[in-house]
Amino acid sequence: MTTAPAIVVEDTVFTYAKTGWQFGPVSLAIQGGKMTGLIGPNGSGKSTFLSILSRRMHGRGRMTLLGRAARSFSAREWAQTVAYLPQQIVIEYDFSVEETAAFGRFPHSGMTGFLTHHDRDVIERCLEETEMAGLRGRLLSELSGGERQRAHLAAVLAQEPRVLFLDEPTTALDIHHQIAFHSVLRGCADNGITVVLATHDLTLAAQFCDELVLVAGGTVKRSGPPTEVITQDVIQDVYGANVSVITHPQSGKPVVVANR
Repeated sequence: MTTAPAIVVEDTVFTYAKTGWQFGPVSLAIQGGKMTGLIGPNGSGKSTFLSILSRRMHGRGRMTLLGRAARSFSAREWAQTVAYLPQQIVIEYDFSVEETAAFGRFPHSGMTGFLTHHDRDVIERCLEETEMAGLRGRLLSELSGGERQRAHLAAVLAQEPRVLFLDEPTTALDIHHQIAFHSVLRGCADNGITVVLATHDLTLAAQFCDELVLVAGGTVKRSGPPTEVITQDVIQDVYGANVSVITHPQSGKPVVVANR
């Protein structure tokens, strides 16, 4: 079934004032209810593009979200619709895991600070989904880097967003939790949430994402299903790496392996 684009950017350009480095111009449509991976070499513009899409950075051009001009959303409307998980979060206050997850309900509960039965049910579900329910009482300072990332994932999921952006979300996770993390995101997409994540892991991106967007040199080089984006010629050309792209025997998706 074809879904309507959840995000459309047209002639989007962002220039860093200090260096003059420019991202764009880029025009792209991201399908709704799909999991889309932003891939590309270091310094290619993945995080910049993600920041533009999530309204953390404002460039030139036009962007619509769910059929509506992105700039027309109030801050609270945006927070009720969009969630963003950065690669690293600076801990200023040492909250517990459960308190951290509860912050995700703030756009819905507002300044009252009171959690309804629905709020508590959502928080509990998100703690279970991220395998953090057993650590609910632990302080963030008592967690490993991967556990903290999963606690913050529980918080953004608790926002019940319609669009979810994530920047290198599994860097600090072991392989078990990388797969579990991606499985949670896959479940979000299967339930109609539009998921967009920037990642360096080409193989995991290919296995879990519906679409990939390859960014290099500040622009989009290619977009489409993983089998069309991750090919040996494309990866060698963009990354300058001596690799082979083979086909996973079960999923049929591409797998990138290093040549000796």
